[in-house]
Amino acid sequence: MNLYNSIFQRKSSRKYVMQPLPQQLLIDMENSIKGFEQLYPNLPLEYRFAKKTKGMFSAKAPHFLIISGQGRPGELESAGFLFQQLVLWMDAKEIGSVWLGSAKDTESSGSKKDIITLAFGQSTEEVHRVKNSFNRKPITEITNSPDDACIQAAHLAPSGMNTQPWYFEKTSDNVLLYQRNLKPPLSLIYKLADLDMGIALCHYALACKEIDKPFSFTRTTDNVAKSGFNPFGVID
Repeated sequence: MNLYNSIFQRKSSRKYVMQPLPQQLLIDMENSIKGFEQLYPNLPLEYRFAKKTKGMFSAKAPHFLIISGQGRPGELESAGFLFQQLVLWMDAKEIGSVWLGSAKDTESSGSKKDIITLAFGQSTEEVHRVKNSFNRKPITEITNSPDDACIQAAHLAPSGMNTQPWYFEKTSDNVLLYQRNLKPPLSLIYKLADLDMGIALCHYALACKEIDKPFSFTRTTDNVAKSGFNPFGVID
């Protein structure tokens, strides 16, 4: 399945038909997850399905997928990268979804290592939108190379509270990736910026695949300093 096209049409869904999806579709979903590209193949993530969650930004949906790790560095961006592919897969299947940063599993004791939750199901609203309806910063605010097709795809990535914390600095050799320094009070309450970076990297990687361009990412803080940003990594 070509996930690239869904980058330009997917939107979050918060209103759902409460009827569960067919079991075979959930099986297909799990099989697809196994085949998705991973940002860090040696950094395992886990997930489980739930029927109910609670939290400030929870949603009423027939299905929830709770993603967890082991508390290791890199798990946030790895989760964003891997499961944004699932979000786009669901869009292509006409299934609505939304990232829920503070939702907690009410059916089990849960885990302190839970990272993020996805709500999904058949939406009562349109699951697609047109490209010009995305609420995003001007692309010139997130890159020095606005004509780059891979960066254009990353520009449309969703992010918590629509913070869009990324900056792609294209050089003659590679792309330096930076994460914006969030200011108080947002910086005190929002702790998922790394996950957002992984989502943007997912869009970037899918665009690379679409135009047959190699993609490789290395997490590093060795990038040249940039005012207002922290070095995040290098894309080759």
